[in-house]
Amino acid sequence: MLYFDTHAHYDWKEFDEDRSELFNKFKESLCGIVNIGINIESAKKVKEYSNEYQYMYYSIGIHPMEVEKEISLSQIEKIFEDELKNKDSKLVAIGETGLDYHFNYPVELQKKYFIEQIRLANKYELPIIIHSRESQEDVEKILRENVVKKAGIMHCYSGTPEMSKKFVEMGYYLGVGGPVTRYKDVQETVRITPIDRIVIETDSPVLPPEPFEKHSRNNSLYLNYIVEKIAEIKGLSVEEVIENTTRNAYKVYGIDI
Repeated sequence: MLYFDTHAHYDWKEFDEDRSELFNKFKESLCGIVNIGINIESAKKVKEYSNEYQYMYYSIGIHPMEVEKEISLSQIEKIFEDELKNKDSKLVAIGETGLDYHFNYPVELQKKYFIEQIRLANKYELPIIIHSRESQEDVEKILRENVVKKAGIMHCYSGTPEMSKKFVEMGYYLGVGGPVTRYKDVQETVRITPIDRIVIETDSPVLPPEPFEKHSRNNSLYLNYIVEKIAEIKGLSVEEVIENTTRNAYKVYGIDI
């Protein structure tokens, strides 16, 4: 069975030396990867990859750690307008966007960009990919006040298990990656979350699973470690986890199988 990596960043410099080699290896074990655009330049690169490799898709957004660059949202919207005229477009979501309180990025500016990208998601009827590091309460508040029609994915969810229930009730899928192999809170979140609301991701090149070192380079060939941990936590077979998470990925991104 084939994996679907719902969140990766293969345009980053960490892959400059062996990107093509990895992409060719992925064909053997993956049916899909969504490369996540975090700014304008990133968006151009991930679009190129999706055009070159059949199993690749992409999103476009302005990451909360990019907001100080004051990227024009009209530039993002122009890409959406042009792409969605193309019936063969592989643009499947907006994001990643959201709030990051771990570092000292201006909160009000983050909120402005987040809300504006929700507007775009609704205008173009796309799901949204949400970054919510140490900011789950404010993210929840914004999502309740600005409902996303097609919901989306809480990327690399790291909040409390109790808060995860609220996002699932709102229609969101939880992105589960390398941290599930290390952290008890993430494991408890997976335990209480229905399998039909879980998708798998790597966030490559960051957040590798155990047994790899925390700061080593991650890649989609490591998805098996994530799947095996989910299977262990939920008392399912590896095959059941792959089948369900792959189906969920196609569903949330609106990709025809």
